[in-house]
Amino acid sequence: MIEVKDVSKTYKKMSGLKWKKFKALDKINFNIETGKITALLGINGMGKSTVLKAIAGLVKIDSGEILIDGERINIDTYNKLAFVPDIDIHFRGFTIKESIEFMSIFYKNWNSNKACEMLGMFKLDENEIIDNLSKGNIARVKLMLGFCQDAKYILLDEPFSGIDIFKREEFIKTITKHMEEDQAVVITTHEIDEIESLVDDVIIIEEGQVIESFNAEEVREMEGMSILEKMREVYRHE
Repeated sequence: MIEVKDVSKTYKKMSGLKWKKFKALDKINFNIETGKITALLGINGMGKSTVLKAIAGLVKIDSGEILIDGERINIDTYNKLAFVPDIDIHFRGFTIKESIEFMSIFYKNWNSNKACEMLGMFKLDENEIIDNLSKGNIARVKLMLGFCQDAKYILLDEPFSGIDIFKREEFIKTITKHMEEDQAVVITTHEIDEIESLVDDVIIIEEGQVIESFNAEEVREMEGMSILEKMREVYRHE
């Protein structure tokens, strides 16, 4: 389980000629359970990406704590986490094969068989230079590199950004196919309709705090609402 406890993070930004502080995270609390796909939802600038980066150890928090299976983030917990950001992360000039070889050296749980399978499924040529690929294929490479780390927790930040609807459907099938029972996937996205059948739990973040959390299936069965409809109801009452 990932436990986010009273986590706060403040940034500075220029306002006119002065630096002003703003809270990206404001004593935020939530848990991520294994065996589930959890969506962090909300409008832009409300802390979704910041909290994913904090879980991944890429952002130093000001206060609170984040526990990975009961441990604070340390060198040992990094092998439990795979973070796929919404920006390109490959080395310039690297082929897919070179990127795979690099990852296999630095990640002890790297799954070469899964990488081979996903390359075939995505119809990617390992000798292609990643820079020369389309945006959709670069996104496929990122997803493959993330899932093949065989991490317990996979953090996906806007994985559908700039991807056409047909490739989104392909990605969803990939996520469900390659997720193991003891894993957890955490996803941020604005493509809410696309993840309706994918997500188990939903956490809605507003101004760095959780304003609502629910199980998607329970909301559909008990309230007759989709995730998007439930979000609209939450925001109407805010």
